[in-house]
Amino acid sequence: MQQRPKGCCRLSNLHDLMSAAFRPDDPGWIRGGPSTVIVTWPRRGLIGALALTLGVSGLALVATGSPAVAAPHYESTPSIQIGWTDSATPRKAYGWNDETHMPLGTSVDDADVSHTSRVYATFDLSAYEGRKIYGGTVFIEEYSAADCGKRAIEIWRTKPVSTTPTWNSAPEPLTKLDEVLTPEWCPKATLSFDVGAAVQDAVAHKQRRITFEIRVPEANESDPTYARRLNWYRSVGLTTQYNSVPKGDNAHLYNGGFPCTQFRPYPRLGGFANVLQALGTDADPDDERRLTSEFAIWPTGDAAARQVFTSEHAISGRVHTANLPAGTLVDGKSYAWQARVGDGADFSAWSKKCFFTYDGTSPTAPTVASANYPADDSGEQAPAGVPGIFTFSGGGNKDVAGFQYSWNGLGVNTCAASGDLGQLVCRDPFSLPNTVRADVPGGSATVTLNPTGSGPQQLTVRSLDLAGNISAETVYKTFIPWSAPDVRVENGDPQWGQEVVLKFAPATGVTGVREYEIVLDNGDRETRQAAEGTAHFSFIAGNPQGHSVRVRSISDNGFISTEASWSTYFYPGPGVKSDVYVQPPDGSPVGGVGVAGTFTFSPPPGWTDTVAYRYSFVDGEELTEIAADADGRATVTWTPTTSGWVLLTVYAVKPDGTWSEYGNWYSFEVAASS
Repeated sequence: MQQRPKGCCRLSNLHDLMSAAFRPDDPGWIRGGPSTVIVTWPRRGLIGALALTLGVSGLALVATGSPAVAAPHYESTPSIQIGWTDSATPRKAYGWNDETHMPLGTSVDDADVSHTSRVYATFDLSAYEGRKIYGGTVFIEEYSAADCGKRAIEIWRTKPVSTTPTWNSAPEPLTKLDEVLTPEWCPKATLSFDVGAAVQDAVAHKQRRITFEIRVPEANESDPTYARRLNWYRSVGLTTQYNSVPKGDNAHLYNGGFPCTQFRPYPRLGGFANVLQALGTDADPDDERRLTSEFAIWPTGDAAARQVFTSEHAISGRVHTANLPAGTLVDGKSYAWQARVGDGADFSAWSKKCFFTYDGTSPTAPTVASANYPADDSGEQAPAGVPGIFTFSGGGNKDVAGFQYSWNGLGVNTCAASGDLGQLVCRDPFSLPNTVRADVPGGSATVTLNPTGSGPQQLTVRSLDLAGNISAETVYKTFIPWSAPDVRVENGDPQWGQEVVLKFAPATGVTGVREYEIVLDNGDRETRQAAEGTAHFSFIAGNPQGHSVRVRSISDNGFISTEASWSTYFYPGPGVKSDVYVQPPDGSPVGGVGVAGTFTFSPPPGWTDTVAYRYSFVDGEELTEIAADADGRATVTWTPTTSGWVLLTVYAVKPDGTWSEYGNWYSFEVAASS
């Protein structure tokens, strides 16, 4: 872009457009730099902008309207004080909100009194503390001029003030910053002054205020033909171009799912070694979702081979990720890496260096042998109630650091982006369940295992190296005797609301049982000590849907049996129990003609407000009602007059007369004689 000649102004003659667009209180009112004025159109319909560069013919159209502007950013800086002085009233200060167009230069009133005025404006820079300043522009708008053929206006930085000064208390001028000496577009011009160096200096020295003096140059200040007035409504505005330099965080650097390290020996990383992650932050809202991160990596001892990879669209406060292309890492080599974050204008400093060794080779598969669990091809089975003893061997391959095993097959050892900052999290391979280290690299490990099933079983084993790489699987097959304990109900069929007593006994061949571990209805595990191998467990049946129990035995030799499962279900209708007329397992007749029997009715599971029962011993007859006692139970006595099958129908009744949805159809066969 062509630079303006010395003394050339930056202004526009489109007064109506500028009047609508020039608003000091709106951060979007101006875009510009030392040689350009860009003022937005009024916000009506499609938004655009005009850019005018003096010294270049014509107007250039600049598109706007993006919801967020990349760094650096422009902002209308809040004012602390705006006003003017008058030499004729040297002890009085004048504020711009007096709705008087601000005088500049010298004018003579009707009484032939000479008035010389200067304009002062102070702005609050506290919001830019810690930010990088790219520029600053002061804007004013002329309202009138004594002579449009003459214009000379300077802007100075002075010592900062917080209130408008008087002529006698004017602050000391420090530096002349800019000037406008050309007369174009008079008298309604919008003028801009480059004050970027002053704003940069003030922020760098942690000064929270900056004051500007706008005046006619000393050589022309007493000449009334240079006088003019500045529009009071448009006032004096400062637009600051700034950026919050993004920051990296040395405490949050990750590689392959593990925190950065600088200590030897460098960690060995396998499958996720290509994932580099770093945390970056940016204080500017417009930049927080549009950051860029750079990751530099090189082989240790060969900085000349440094490569830089870029991660786009990173988010402030979340880790940024680079996935190194295939072929970047070479098996067996050690690498250093570091990162930095940028926002399009600035980059943070490079982070500290992190180190790792890449291991892309899988270890060899292990061999598996057992001292007491014969392989199934031997035709023998494992001993009952005894843990298995297994030895895994790496066969001397020093890449084998340990082993992973399971009776139920081995899945994939996974990592997840589960960190607080979105980082990949991997676990040390030997912190995973069912892992064991070899006694020496390539050596062996012996483990004692309880089987998780019975019958034909297989133990799956694979080797692990320090990087978490896995070998092919070795499968050891063996035959395991049944070991789940026996479960029996000790106090008859379980009834809703009544105690249930279970007895546990060891499986055949399982000896030395010292205790049982029990889980009722998927709750917490409980323990019952065994006496001569058996134990009892009781609970109150309080779940209308029924109950389930899982139990396993634990022996003195460390053997843990497989689990036995027991469950009971409660019929949703009322309960019926009889002292005589109980259907035996073989279905034979019971009682007899003339033999009285009692029948006790109990509430349906979950009912707490049973007041009566309706029943009949003859199918199809009208039901008889009997009141329930305080426990919701009722007992009737019945004596059969004929032999044969009987169907007793029973319904429970609530206080509002509602019947139970389910009845109980209790059947039995009456014997011909007692």
